[in-house]
Amino acid sequence: MAEAIVSFAVERLGDLLIQEASFLHGVTDKIAEIQVELRRMKCFLKDADARRDEDETIRNWVAEIREAAYDAEDTVETFAFKVARRRRSGLQNILKRYACILSEFKALHEVGTEIDAIKNRISSLSTSLQSYNIKSIEGESSGSRNERQRILRRSYSHVVDEDTLGVEGNVKILMEQLVQPDKRCSVVSIWGMGGLGKTTLAKKVYHHGAVRRHFDCFAWSSVSQQFNIRAVVQEILINFMSPPQEQRKEIEKMSDNEVLKRVYRIQEEKKCLVILDDVWTTEAWDTLRPAFPLQKVGSKILLTTRNKAVASHADPQGFLYQPKCLTEEESWELLQRRAFLRNDNGTDPTINNMEEVGKEMARYCGGLPLAVVVLGGLLATNHTLYDWERIHRNIKSYLMRGIDNYKQQDSGVSNVLALSYQDLSCHLKSCFLYLAHFPEDYEIRTKSLVRMWVAEGIISKVGEQTLEDVAEGYLDELIQRCMVQVGRTSSNGRVHTIQLHDLMRDLCLSKAKEENFLEIIGFQQVETFSSSVVTTPTLDKVRRRAIYLDQSLPVQSDAEARAVSKNKDEDANIYVKLNPENGTPLRSLLIFSPPKEVTVHWMLRKLNLKKFTLLRVLSLEGLSLGEKLPKSIGNLVHLKFLSFKYASLLHFPSSIRNLGCIQTLDLRITRPMICFRMNEVIGRMKWLRHLYLPFDLHVGNSKVQWGNLSNLETLKNFDAVQWDIKDLAHLTKLQKLEVKRVKSFKELDVILKPSHPISSNLRSLGLKHVGTKVEEIDLKQLSMCPHLYKLRLHGEISNLPGHFFFPPNLTMLTLRSSKLKQDPTPILECLLNLTILSLLRDFYIGEEMVFSKNGFPRLKDLAIFSHSVKRLKVDKGAMPNLKNLAIVDCTSLEMVPEEVKYITTLQTLDVAFMPKDFIQRLQVINGKEGEDFYKVEHVPSIKLIDDEGERRSVRP
Repeated sequence: MAEAIVSFAVERLGDLLIQEASFLHGVTDKIAEIQVELRRMKCFLKDADARRDEDETIRNWVAEIREAAYDAEDTVETFAFKVARRRRSGLQNILKRYACILSEFKALHEVGTEIDAIKNRISSLSTSLQSYNIKSIEGESSGSRNERQRILRRSYSHVVDEDTLGVEGNVKILMEQLVQPDKRCSVVSIWGMGGLGKTTLAKKVYHHGAVRRHFDCFAWSSVSQQFNIRAVVQEILINFMSPPQEQRKEIEKMSDNEVLKRVYRIQEEKKCLVILDDVWTTEAWDTLRPAFPLQKVGSKILLTTRNKAVASHADPQGFLYQPKCLTEEESWELLQRRAFLRNDNGTDPTINNMEEVGKEMARYCGGLPLAVVVLGGLLATNHTLYDWERIHRNIKSYLMRGIDNYKQQDSGVSNVLALSYQDLSCHLKSCFLYLAHFPEDYEIRTKSLVRMWVAEGIISKVGEQTLEDVAEGYLDELIQRCMVQVGRTSSNGRVHTIQLHDLMRDLCLSKAKEENFLEIIGFQQVETFSSSVVTTPTLDKVRRRAIYLDQSLPVQSDAEARAVSKNKDEDANIYVKLNPENGTPLRSLLIFSPPKEVTVHWMLRKLNLKKFTLLRVLSLEGLSLGEKLPKSIGNLVHLKFLSFKYASLLHFPSSIRNLGCIQTLDLRITRPMICFRMNEVIGRMKWLRHLYLPFDLHVGNSKVQWGNLSNLETLKNFDAVQWDIKDLAHLTKLQKLEVKRVKSFKELDVILKPSHPISSNLRSLGLKHVGTKVEEIDLKQLSMCPHLYKLRLHGEISNLPGHFFFPPNLTMLTLRSSKLKQDPTPILECLLNLTILSLLRDFYIGEEMVFSKNGFPRLKDLAIFSHSVKRLKVDKGAMPNLKNLAIVDCTSLEMVPEEVKYITTLQTLDVAFMPKDFIQRLQVINGKEGEDFYKVEHVPSIKLIDDEGERRSVRP
């Protein structure tokens, strides 16, 4: 982890030397010397990080190196900022200019002294590291430690856990892939996060009767993170041959090449099944690959891994399977089996009293079988209700115990999950730890997350890729490694949101504490994640902070806020801890509010934001901020990410125009904004890439110089009445555009013409118009956008053009208030790439819609919202890939179409705000099935809400 921070610091110092050369004149040599020293430190950090858990001295060294790298970056950035500000103010008159020069000489001397001190710190650390020689620390060697860990984690095929739950269906799926002759894949892979039960599932398959009858030879080998290729292949050969002791000695004498050839030939001659358990990297597979004849029909490999990329790499045509977490019911049943070792048939009243607390603990395990098993083993030795309540109060400690205790070598939840963290590259570790900012069960928007990573500076450029592309690649890798869970996805497969499993979040928080990565503050309880093992005075700096506003925070009006006593204000400052005497090196500040509106402006007004000139990420989403932000927000000159999404605010201070480094600016305020001088605010933000304007904005006569924003890629809530669409022609990098109050589609001629870069680059387009209809001929211009995949049209349309006039790669379409007179499905069902279709209020004023056979070949999500439609006709074979169907507020609809029963791919059905009699026909009441229940009984998930907003069960 320290290696990543040093790498970032080296890169950042290099960037500063280039970008701020005029301001750093006189200290460039000193900065370059620090760069050299930090590069030297990297040679030691890999070894140091590997041994930090064994020696307190090394832990302190690594921490001091990390802080020195941070301090070097802070010092240089602060100096450059001060010089730039003084030079700007000194240009006004001669006297100020001389004062500026004198002040600059003084600052130069001060920063030179600071840089020398940091350089001496780093040199001293480097010298002591070399003299101490990490690799020769007394105690067991790294190799022997790794070997012991490998032995502890080794799995054995004969040790089968019979007390499992919910695996029978998984076993059947995998078994069929291995034994059925029409299944041609060579490698079957089980992938998923640590503790999911992959090895247990593999053992069940390995010992399945049909599998045992199908194959001639069997071999089981545990690969793990540290493995010896010869030992693995030799183990497979011995498993195949089951030789006597004399022949085993001959095998041991074979060369590596001979062992590989022998294993390979046996698999060619016979039908063999090889289990490779716990494969971590594609490199590990590549070293083992020569032992397997993958093109030979008959022999198979069953592989388990935490990394989906490994499974895909092993056999691109192979079968990949990810087991699901246990349901709450399954978790409780498994916990009962483990915790209640005696068969009392539920007659013990004490056990009956334990059920409620037991279910709560089972729920905390998040469906992770390993966590349930560990908890069950603990509860099995504690037989009283008092003991269970004590464990419940401290369940996080019991389950995750061992993460901070480096001497503990158990195979519990903490160690199993921590292995995934240890396997991450230094850059991925930083990205993962950043997730510790977000509250439990928080749905993290990937767009915002990626932009925060970039703004914070924890993403390094790779080749010709943009920083955001690199960041998205890192996020994909965390997903592939099962460190994070996918939430919602878009029509083109892009991940919209992610979440952390509760136990993985506990690991994330623990590692963030260990690395002094961030501090989390709750309104009533301060929970500090600063390092608990490092006591050096320089390590009290916090560079990232997340604040969780409690529901108990009182909602106050402006008048009430002004009436708050001085003591209350002082308490607020103590709570926020954001006003130290000498400023702060804070880089990220994220404030999270509960669903209930919380007014916090009285607290923010007391923040001396001018101290936080190094801040790069500031999120104030969802907060009720009162009338106006403090003017000192204009001092955050290094800020690159600023979000007020769904916040409440009346005015922005004019000082916000000083944010010249801003890349992402989200101004989607919920309350109407007044007197917002757009040109003063954003006209000078030349690095701005993503701009989200307020939902309701009155700009008066302010004219924005859109041509200054040449780097803009995202522009949302552009008002075609207040500004001229022609000005958008200057935004040649624009990819996502949302325009409201469009008078005529012809206004877009200037950007939707074949010769303009915007038409070539545009990926997403949203149009909300009033008044004039959008004529049929106008929509044909959309065919000029070959890369447009997302289209939202809100407003009246006379007719849809032929399907060939739509963008060829359109995957997501939303129509609202279109008031089409003709059924749109004959045209829309011919859009071959369409995967998400939302037909919202008043999209169609007719009574019947017909979905034809073979229509909508790739459609996965369909939402229909119409008061006029009475009949939906679905031909058999229509929408062959539909997964999610929503029927919302279709109050005239007579019934669910008969043919829905033939859509076997359907996974979810949402019927909302529909008449009670419509709902009842889909229910089973008192054992009697409703008239339409047979049409939907095959759908795994059905949600019913009546026209009064009451949730109804399929089987009450």
